[in-house]
Amino acid sequence: MKRARTPDCSPWEDPGRIDLIARLAAKGNVTELAGHLLSAADCEGHAAVSRLRAMLRERRVALARLLVERANAPGSTPDRYERVMVLLAAVSRGFVHDAWCGGWHDMLEGIARRSYWFDCGDEMPVVAEALLDAGRPLSAEAVGMIRRCAHHGLGWAGLLLDRLPEPPLNPGEPWSDRVLAELPELGDPWRRLIPHLRAAGPSPGARWDRAAAAVIDGVGSEAVRRTATPWLALATHGGSAEAGAHDPWNVTAVRVLGALVERPPVKTVVAAAGIRALARLDGGAGRDELRRLDGCVDHTVTRRQIRRGLTP
Repeated sequence: MKRARTPDCSPWEDPGRIDLIARLAAKGNVTELAGHLLSAADCEGHAAVSRLRAMLRERRVALARLLVERANAPGSTPDRYERVMVLLAAVSRGFVHDAWCGGWHDMLEGIARRSYWFDCGDEMPVVAEALLDAGRPLSAEAVGMIRRCAHHGLGWAGLLLDRLPEPPLNPGEPWSDRVLAELPELGDPWRRLIPHLRAAGPSPGARWDRAAAAVIDGVGSEAVRRTATPWLALATHGGSAEAGAHDPWNVTAVRVLGALVERPPVKTVVAAAGIRALARLDGGAGRDELRRLDGCVDHTVTRRQIRRGLTP
């Protein structure tokens, strides 16, 4: 008889196997359970992880100890080591070891180097959660990948976003790397401005404008233009996504930053940098902002640049 799929099952998980894991976990026979977990072809999915996490602490401790012994046994392979690290992430809540955190960090770094975003397994959310639960920060590269996963609709990634406020931009693009490198010296108002740019949405309203003005007043409008112009010049060279598009986490910030430096009075060279950045955004994302500016900018040269940017 075919087992019914539970709501927490990942698409690749076998409901029958999930029932077996639940029975073994309930029995408390960690030797049999460890053997079964290590013999499987794939890493565990959400349903299996939830059954393992539901075990009593003393049983999880015993299972973790046995898994580590198996990973360190003669003849153990790199694949077995990685499998053990994922299983430790699943069962070790409340008794994490520093060495495990180091292994989890290295796993996430490896995934982030190989993949722009990740949708082919459950090991990444399990490992990321384990590090965060242990109070360990994730690297900026791993955070960037998780944010891109959330953008692509992966629910587990969306659940982690509130736990990942830093860095304010995803690294990996020339302009965002420059911003992140300069923020520590620029100080607190700038650290508040960058997340505020991201929160603008497609059509920022009066409330957003007032909040932005308050932050900019702490910096000075001319200082904003002077500092942001080199960033926008780098942004015109494109981003890290396919076909040179900007990272989806960063795209709103670069669009709104271009609009901020355009607000008069502003030198033509500064305006040109902002206009070029808007015109190059993926899928025409900056065209609405350019059309809005076309209706409110009086400077002749700047308006001509805007209309050139709107020309297909």
